[in-house]
Amino acid sequence: MYRALACLTDEHTPWVLPLAACVCWISCYVALHLEQRVRSGRSWALAWLLAASFSAGAGIWSTHFIGMLGYDPGVVVGYEAATTLLSLIVAVTASLGAFTLVRAAPPGAAWAGAIAGLILGGGIACMHFLGIAGVVLPGRFAWDTTLVILAIALGCGLSATAFAIHIRRADPRTRMIAATVLTSAIAGLHFTAMAAVRVLPDPAFATPDLGLARGALAGGIAGLMAVILAFAALALMLDHLRTMNAALSGQGIVLREKTLLLDATLDSMDQGLIMVDARGIVQVCNERALALLDLPRAMMQERPSYRAVLRHQLRNRERNRTDRSFRDWIERGGSEQAHVHERLRPNGLVLEIRTVPLRDGGFVRTFTDITQRKNAEAEIARMARHDILTGLPNRGLFRELLDKRLAGIAARGETAAVLYLDLDGFKGVNDTLGHQVGDALLCAVAERLQSAVGNDIVARLGGDEFAILLAGGQRQATDVAARLIALFEAPLPVGDLRVGVGLSVGIALAPEHGSNAECLYRRADLALYRAKAEGRGTFRVFSVDMDDEAEERRALESELRQALADGLLSLHYQPQVDGASGRLVGFEALVRWLHPSRGQIPPTVFVPLAEESGLIVALGDWVLREACREAATWAPELKVSVNLSPRQLLKPDLPETVLAILAETGLSPDRLELEVTESVIINDMSRAIGILRRLKSFGIRISMDDFGTGYASLATLHAFPFDKMKIDRSFVAQLESDPQAAVIVRAVLSLGRSLRMSVVAEGVETPAQRRFLADEACGEMQGYLFGKPAPIGDFADMLGVADRSGALAAPAVKVA
Repeated sequence: MYRALACLTDEHTPWVLPLAACVCWISCYVALHLEQRVRSGRSWALAWLLAASFSAGAGIWSTHFIGMLGYDPGVVVGYEAATTLLSLIVAVTASLGAFTLVRAAPPGAAWAGAIAGLILGGGIACMHFLGIAGVVLPGRFAWDTTLVILAIALGCGLSATAFAIHIRRADPRTRMIAATVLTSAIAGLHFTAMAAVRVLPDPAFATPDLGLARGALAGGIAGLMAVILAFAALALMLDHLRTMNAALSGQGIVLREKTLLLDATLDSMDQGLIMVDARGIVQVCNERALALLDLPRAMMQERPSYRAVLRHQLRNRERNRTDRSFRDWIERGGSEQAHVHERLRPNGLVLEIRTVPLRDGGFVRTFTDITQRKNAEAEIARMARHDILTGLPNRGLFRELLDKRLAGIAARGETAAVLYLDLDGFKGVNDTLGHQVGDALLCAVAERLQSAVGNDIVARLGGDEFAILLAGGQRQATDVAARLIALFEAPLPVGDLRVGVGLSVGIALAPEHGSNAECLYRRADLALYRAKAEGRGTFRVFSVDMDDEAEERRALESELRQALADGLLSLHYQPQVDGASGRLVGFEALVRWLHPSRGQIPPTVFVPLAEESGLIVALGDWVLREACREAATWAPELKVSVNLSPRQLLKPDLPETVLAILAETGLSPDRLELEVTESVIINDMSRAIGILRRLKSFGIRISMDDFGTGYASLATLHAFPFDKMKIDRSFVAQLESDPQAAVIVRAVLSLGRSLRMSVVAEGVETPAQRRFLADEACGEMQGYLFGKPAPIGDFADMLGVADRSGALAAPAVKVA
């Protein structure tokens, strides 16, 4: 049962089950409906029998291949045309046999229906396994015999039950029940049988001819469903014609009943309606018109002229006594052709008045209350210019107000300042306390900012970013910034909690730093970037060197992009050794950039730049490909570890990318270890866990990097069974000086043993640290004691020792 649930949730896309069930139920219902026409002895019985058989068989076939289109075994699949077509023929033939037996059986014979259902169940099973036999993929199938038997038994048993129900009665309710049970048989057999099969990908296989494309298969399914729906439409049309004939033969509705119905309809209309003849006399006035226009019922029962109605309106509308256009409209009789206009009533209602002329010279006028619509339009207009969560002006309105202020500055020589604000620590609040608390915190922040700046403009730009437009120069702006930062030194009350966040502020002045909105935006943002880079919880005013720094970042980003394109990056490797024996077990791959003019650029500089610019995905794929290519030349017992960036991990096609790289480089999946940080998983746990599970199913090992530095390590370990975790170097570095660090390391090693998970200690630099970890049975070690990161050629002697004996002699350990 767990395997079946895992197959549905992990190996099928979410839309498959409802779509397949819907298609299957419609097909079964249509087929049973057509078969009942056969048993009723109506004309064209043979044609209806064939149509019912085709509908059932095609529906079974379509259900199977809709499921296959949504099935994701982790490799590219295709379909062999002849076997796929044969599976359709088998499904139709089995349906024909079952319906033929039902047709020949005595009325209400449940035993005959059960036998027919067993025939159809066997056909469903044959069609399914023929369809699977037609699947082409780079790998092979492995079957669970128990689940296969269960799938066949489930399909045959439910099919027999469905036909036993169907043959007993011919009413729509019974037909719906039988169709539902038969749908359960088909879907149950398919998905249980799919749970019974496991795809074992083999990157060494040559890519096969995939046969039918997924698009062609989907088109075939759509075509079959169109035919089934055509049969359904034809049957419904014939039934409808029969019903209409029966209705027309009955007694018709008398004229009086029609008149009463028309009067009731007019009075229940949501619109007011007045009909005026060519003489200007009101012939029809419904209840809604009386209510909307405050018209006396007695006056309207006397059928007054429409001019009298308008004069009554004018007498009761003091605000329009001076409205000359309204007076002119009354004098003309208010009967201009095809006219639509709006009027505000004294009671606040807004009416839309629409006039439609009649051929005899009269007209029909409708009155619609559009007050709610007008209020909604006004609210939508307000929401378009304000932040929904906090009610503050949004980015668009802030831009309008800034443009208006800048125009005043140019005309009157005034000054203004733009403050960009960003909350420090807001992401941690969202991750630990949840987005609901985060939203409440943003509202509290907005309220505190607005109360602090008074009449100046506060806007929310998005996320945890705010902006303030101040009147005045640098002194006023820095005073406000300092006051705001001080305000956020105390935690904010959020419900029953007190939440602490800080504030960083960037300031740009007008006209000193720019006279247009875009320039001020950019420079305030640069100042904010500097404030956050210099420790957060402070403010910075824009200066020219910030432009230079931004230009330097842009230049470095461009050069990084070019270096990646030209292959100017390189990989260094750091050894990883067995904790007990000192035997070399593998290397961690680390990217390096030697700039032709700038020299060696540290990863701490260019990796964050790659993250900001989006280059990290291309960079990460390059590192993975190069590391796998190099590792494929090592001794078979040596593995390679590669770090995954957050953006890489959230790519839906990451498993396919990794599998393609392994196939391209020839590296066995069990020699690749991918390292992820827990913060990456926490940001989008369900999505990340799904991708990691697929990677692990290929045989790739998954390691949690920097264990112990996050805030949800145990929860992450519970959510996903990692193969390995790495103790952060900060704990290892303090082993000799801080007893608490030793306690933490022992606890992590004990946790790893309890979870049957290997543990790697990073940053091992001294023999004492090594001895402590070895005494505590640490699985693997890594650090400068065994070798600094260097090109793989520098470890030729270590690779040679590993090739010959598999162990590193202590004197040969490279100490940096």
